[in-house]
Amino acid sequence: MRRRESQPDEGPGQDSFLDIVANLVGILIILVMVIGVRAKDAMLEASPLPSPDEEPTAAEIDVTTAKAAAAAVDHDIQRLTGKIKREEFEVAYRCKERDKIQLLLAAAEEQMENRRAELNEEQQKQFDLQRQLLAVREELEGLEQSVKVAEGSIPKTAIIEHLPTPMAKTVFGKELHFRLLGGRLAYVPWEELADELHEEAPKQMWRLKQADSITETLGPIGGFLMKYELKKTHTTTTTRVGTAVQQRIELDQFVLVQVEENLGEPASEALLDGSKFHSILSANDPDSTTITIWTYPDSFNEFRELKQQLFQRGYLTASRPLPENHPIGGSPRGTRSAAQ
Repeated sequence: MRRRESQPDEGPGQDSFLDIVANLVGILIILVMVIGVRAKDAMLEASPLPSPDEEPTAAEIDVTTAKAAAAAVDHDIQRLTGKIKREEFEVAYRCKERDKIQLLLAAAEEQMENRRAELNEEQQKQFDLQRQLLAVREELEGLEQSVKVAEGSIPKTAIIEHLPTPMAKTVFGKELHFRLLGGRLAYVPWEELADELHEEAPKQMWRLKQADSITETLGPIGGFLMKYELKKTHTTTTTRVGTAVQQRIELDQFVLVQVEENLGEPASEALLDGSKFHSILSANDPDSTTITIWTYPDSFNEFRELKQQLFQRGYLTASRPLPENHPIGGSPRGTRSAAQ
């Protein structure tokens, strides 16, 4: 049998052509896909879907507000209409009642006139007088009731007492001291204790040789002790020959301590003739004497009454308010009383 001759192999040029065709087909497929994606995106951009989270526009808000306002106005109109109808019904009902009462009054008056016509002339005069008397009594009762209502509506007048207060001035003349505590007025022997302090203090200076300060007491006088403190101070002065140190002893402070119970007298009794307070005032000229009252919080009302009485008698008054449980005292650094 004759053998078939083998065909020669295809050349390399045919393979290259097939590769080119395959590449072109692939490129076309890619282009088609790209065009399809772009077309889809363009359609989405042309007609966007509404977002559920999208905020309403200003126009939508205005429309909603207008609808709510209109609904509120409509509700108010309906409410007022109902109220007007109820008022109209009430007025009509009251008018019917008034007409009924007027009808009854007219019938009663007609009946009275008929009975009056049956009376003789003298009886008619007496009947008319009784009717007038009843009318006057009713009018009087109405006036009395009006007066009571008017008296009840008049507010009670609050009386404010005005005490003229002159300009305050510092006290330099004679000064008498009193204490107001618990509603009781007690004389404070201020000048007497001060005089004794001037005598006793120099006798205690020797004790300051070994100490910078000392505390002593003196009295009692008039139910009060004076507790005072002396201290040693040094003053440096520059001179031509050098520095000189000057040592001084001075009063630092003092306080008055009560040593007797129930000192003084009630403020209400102190204003009466024959009281100790009255006798002290009588012995001092108001033109040259100032009354200083050390006052605690529980006796401010009594102080106002005392100030008024002292003003009427011509005395100037200086107030020294003190905190609760704070003793009467003073020091060289303090201030003088200001009287009014």
